[in-house]
Formats: sequence, structure tokens, C-alpha cells
Amino acid sequence: MQATKTLPDAAKDTIRSKFDRAESSDPIVLWWDDGNYLEDIIKQACNELGVQLKVAEKTPLELRADPVDGEQVWYVPHVKEPEDADGDFDWFRDVEHTGGEVQMSIEDLTVHAFERGQLDAWELKTATQADDPAKRREIARILHDQLTGGQLPTLEQLRTQIVTGGYTDPVAFVLENGWGDIDDSPDTIEQMQDLLTSEGVDAVASEDEPVGIVAATRRWAVAEWLIHAGADAERFPREFRAETAGDHDLPELKSLLNNTTSASLLADRYLGEAIWPDVVADVDDPWELAECIVDAALERRLWEEWHASFDAGDYEACLERAEERYDALLGSEDFRGTYRGAYGPDSPWTQTWEQAAEIARLAHQLETWDESATDDVVSLYADPDDGTWQIDNAVLNLVVAGEPESDLPDDHPATAALDDLRTQLQSEYVEYLEDLGDLVTETVEAGAPFVDEDHSYQFFTKESDGLESGQTVALFVIDALRLDLARRLADELRDYVATLPADAPEFAVDEDVWLGTLPSETEFGKAALTPGEIQMFGVSLVDGELQPLRNNRRVTTNRRESLLGGDGWTVTREEDDGWQSTRVAYFKNDIDDIGEKELSDLEAMLARRVDSLAEFIGTKLEQGEWDQAYVLTDHGFVLLPDNASPEKISRPAEASDSGRRWIAGEDVDEDSPGVLLDSSSRLGYLDANVSVLASPLKRFRKQGLGDARFYHGGLLPQEFVLDFISITQG
Repeated sequence: MQATKTLPDAAKDTIRSKFDRAESSDPIVLWWDDGNYLEDIIKQACNELGVQLKVAEKTPLELRADPVDGEQVWYVPHVKEPEDADGDFDWFRDVEHTGGEVQMSIEDLTVHAFERGQLDAWELKTATQADDPAKRREIARILHDQLTGGQLPTLEQLRTQIVTGGYTDPVAFVLENGWGDIDDSPDTIEQMQDLLTSEGVDAVASEDEPVGIVAATRRWAVAEWLIHAGADAERFPREFRAETAGDHDLPELKSLLNNTTSASLLADRYLGEAIWPDVVADVDDPWELAECIVDAALERRLWEEWHASFDAGDYEACLERAEERYDALLGSEDFRGTYRGAYGPDSPWTQTWEQAAEIARLAHQLETWDESATDDVVSLYADPDDGTWQIDNAVLNLVVAGEPESDLPDDHPATAALDDLRTQLQSEYVEYLEDLGDLVTETVEAGAPFVDEDHSYQFFTKESDGLESGQTVALFVIDALRLDLARRLADELRDYVATLPADAPEFAVDEDVWLGTLPSETEFGKAALTPGEIQMFGVSLVDGELQPLRNNRRVTTNRRESLLGGDGWTVTREEDDGWQSTRVAYFKNDIDDIGEKELSDLEAMLARRVDSLAEFIGTKLEQGEWDQAYVLTDHGFVLLPDNASPEKISRPAEASDSGRRWIAGEDVDEDSPGVLLDSSSRLGYLDANVSVLASPLKRFRKQGLGDARFYHGGLLPQEFVLDFISITQG
């Protein structure tokens, strides 16, 4: 039964009725209110009726002061005392002959907000009366709030809010709070039973204790969602067979997840306990119930089925299933970025299935990468959609994601399985790197595969249009920005410029594949990224030492900066210094520094570094007036898993110079370790015999440098296939 009027309207009707029956032409209605909960209600009613209102601040005698003519309402904010009690305030018998007295509290007036003759006033009074002052204040607040707004409540909603302390849905209250702060008196227990059974929770009818009512309600709600997802209702006891109105009728628990701020608590409660294990065990295909995100019995069975499929090598099905479960646990995002209907992205339940999806995707990539039709190593690795660079990216993501299952109950199957799967895939990753190295070796020995590629030493010539002196240009030269990190950075920059104000310049972010200088080390890579015609750059053996040259002069750090300065560039390594120039070259070496120092949490640090670079570069674009910007790098790197065992080998006697991944010398030939790069490779800049290692697990001994996991200088695509980013205004 729904209320038909607000409290102010009910007060107006009461006052108007008294006026209409008054014997005086200047009637007075004296309203006694027990508790002073109606003062603003009476004030609103009087304003709308256009009558005078007087309020007794301390004693009712104040109402006699300053008499006025016309209809009046006198309001006394406490109850009228009996005549034979102390504090008798019955001094107003004459009022009975004008408008009359009204002894009505907010609980009494609430009765008048419902249609006359359709409401048992005693029932509502029983639900609203309270001897405890604090409880009564809370009840008065609920009545006031619910009966002064636009949406009027039903009697059941009012009763529910009064019993539960503010909830309009008794089922939602119990599902979220249990018994909460409700008293456990027999009357209250009976009221909660009535409220719950009226909502269809028949399972509580036989329960006479709060703990039993809560347990039955929660079991009923889990059964409801399972039935809604497709479980056979006949498998449940009759009192737990919730009726669903169809696909658009949300289960109570899902509806609760649309509105609660305690999703994480609900996740642990309803996915951490097996509620209907026998029912779930009898389901032929548990994936038909995958959208039901309650009951640990279902969660465990889904995981066990998924793991069995993974062990069977059905990675594509595993990926599809894990994404399906992840989406169900994630919920839907609203325009405020809040997730509804499930547990959101930060829940370990959600993150565990997200990692399961990543593991399945990576396993599939590792199994199928060598099935590509191309024999072009650069395309095989760097193709934006299908390149094996995505394997590096997936391994990095896997490590950064950590161990979400560690926050799940100990008996969740993922707690015993995920770590083994991560270890397995990282071992397979090393095998992939070895196979990729063998493929590069075969490709180079079969010809000169890199002749038609863009090489970084050609950058200033090939990009001359974008580097004209009349344009404002920023170069961001980031050391060791591997291709997968560069592509992350490009995506984040696109996201950044998309959020710029409407009156800000528009920027287009594009990417191109370039090859770094071999050997792929800083000394040679940064020397290539200096102004000068293509033919002016070379890498030669000078007095037994491999050197980068411009105009036959060695390019050191100072000379590189001199060449840039001579071409109009301001070189800076500071985020706030030197940016007043119209042509700025910013150099940063921290990625290489992070890797060389073998810091812990290396993968996470690399991911965070990409985030900070995107913020920094995006801010510079927003603050400056750049026509063009480029993000360049000198080389990439290989990052081995923690459990890899690299081999340090001695450089042969015929080598006169070496790094960790290369040797050079007059006598270096095809019998040397690695892949020989000589005149037959036709690289265009290499004027020396250099043998470069392609195996990920070998490196030459080098004093004073950490190289257990992070290294470069070799012939794996991760080391020399680069992604240059161009950012153009307009």
C-alpha cells in the first residue's frame, strides 16, 4: 500500500479541517507535537495555506503574546501533559471553541499520509513506536525523509526502513549486513520474517533466530542467482526456489551489487563459501552458469575445468572462458568510472581471472608464433597486430600483475596452480627467445635481410621535412625504449592528447619501425641519432677499437652535443631547463640505468616509467607550441626471467674489441661465436667485421656490469628493432 500524500499535505488537510469546523471567524488551531519533529512540516503547511504560524520557543504562554487577527496555527513542540500531572499546559480551553486542539506526533501524522480506511493505524504505530530516544529520533528521521520527497513510499517500505534503520529492501539489508544492529526481540524477529516472506523469501518462515534467518536468506539469494543463470530450479528445496521474471529481472544479489559500496566484502562472502555444492556438482556444463558470480562451489568448478583445458593445450578456449568469467566478475562501468553489478577491477577474484586470460593468451602466442607465413624477421617481430613483440609485452604484464590469487581463500584452486603456470610460461619464453635467435641467425647467414629497412642513422635525412629549421621541434631521446614499451607509450600519448581541452592544439601520434645500429649499444645508437647526411655516418675498427664516426671523426657524447648544437638544437637532460628553445633535444638514460643496476621489481619499474614518460611528454606538448615532436631510442633490450641461467663466455683471441653481446677485430670470421656482420651484410654503415650474439643465454664476460637479466648489444629483434613515435600538430 503506497502513501497518497506527503506529511505537509496531510498537515494541511488536518489544519484546514479544523478551520472548516471552527465556530470563530478568526480560528486558532493549537498543534501539540510530541518530540518537535513536525516544526518544519507545520511551517510548510502554513505557508502553503497562507495562515499565521506561532511557535512556542520555551512555554506555550508565548503564543498569547502579540495577538493578531485571522486564521492562526499555534505550534507547541512537546506533548500536552495530562491535567493532573506537573507541568499541566492545558490553559487553552477557549481554543476548543475556535479551531481546536490537535495532539499529533510525526508517527500519528504518518497514518494520515495513507488513504483513509485502507490502513491499519495501529499496525503502523506498532512499527514506529520506540521507547528509546535515539531509536525514536532515527524513526522520525526516516518518516520525515520518506514522506516529504517526490517519491512516496509504500507501507512495507516504511516498515522495512524502520526495522532495518534505513533500508527499503529487507532482502538487500540482510544480504549486505546480516542482522546488523537490529534488536533480536521476538517482535522484531517476527517483523523481519514477515518482511522477508512478503518479498518471496519463503526459506525464513521456519526460522526463529536471527542467525537462521540470515543464513536462509543468503542461501535463498545464491539459489536465485544460480536459477536465473540457468540452473534447474527443481534441484533446490522448494522453499529456496526463487521465482524469476525473466532475463531482465535481476537477482537480488546482482541488484545489490549495482548499488553497494561494499562489493569487496560481498565478493569474499558469496564467493568464499560453497553454498550449493551438490547442485553445482550435478551441472553438466558449469560454463553455462559463468555469469553467476556467487557460490564458491561454482567458482572452484569453473577454475578446475579451465585448468584442465589449459593442461590439454586448448588455449583458445581457455582464453575465451577466462575472458567470459573476467567480464562477469568485472561488471559494467558507468560514466563516473564506477563498476556496478559485480566486484570491479580491483578485486582479487576479478584479477585472478584476468591473469588466467593473460596466461592463456601468452600460451597461445608462444605455441603459434613460428606458424607465421613471413620469413622477414623484422615483420615477424614488429607487425603491429600480429608481431611477436606482443609476447614481450605479455610477459611484462604477467610479472607486473603479481600474484592476485594470494588474496583469495587458501582452498581456491588458483592458489596452487597460477604460480606454476607463470613459471612454466616464463621458461617457455626463454625457449621462444632461443628459437627466435636461431631464426635470426639463419636469416642473416642466408643473405642480407636488413638492407631495405629504415636505419636510425638515416633519421635526420629521411625526416628532414619534419625537422626544418622553421618549425618548432622537440626530440625525446629515451635510452633503451624497447619496441613494446614504445608502443605502450604511443597508446598512452594518444589517450593523453585525447583528453586535452577543446581549445588546445590537436596532435596526431604515429609510429614507424626503424632498426638500431649494430651492435645495439648506447655508444653506437646515440651516435647514429645526430645530424648529418646518411653517408657521413659509419662504424669502423680504429686501432683495434670499434668506433662510431661522423665525417671520419669519432662521435663522443661531447661531439654528439656539438653536432646537435651546430644544427640549431638545444640539448637538455632536465625536465624544466632548456625548453625555451624552439628546437630541443631531450636525452634520458634512466631505463638503461634501471636495467643495468638489476633493481628489484624491474618489470613494474619499466611499466611505471612508461606512465611517467607519457605524463611528461604529454605535459610538454600541452605547455609548448610544438609543430612536431619525436620520441626516439638508441636500442632495446632483452629481459630474462628471474629463473633463467645465462652463460658468460670468454671472447676469442682474434677479437680486439668487445661488448657483452659482440666482438670486433680484423680476424673475426664466420667461425667466431655469434653471427658475422661484414661487408656481405651490406648494412651501409658497418665498415668492420663484427660478430654479434643472437642467443639470449650467452654473453661475453665484461667487468663491472650487471647482466643477469637485462642486456643488449646483440642480434635479437628485442635489441635492435625499434619503434619511433612522431607527434604532429594540426
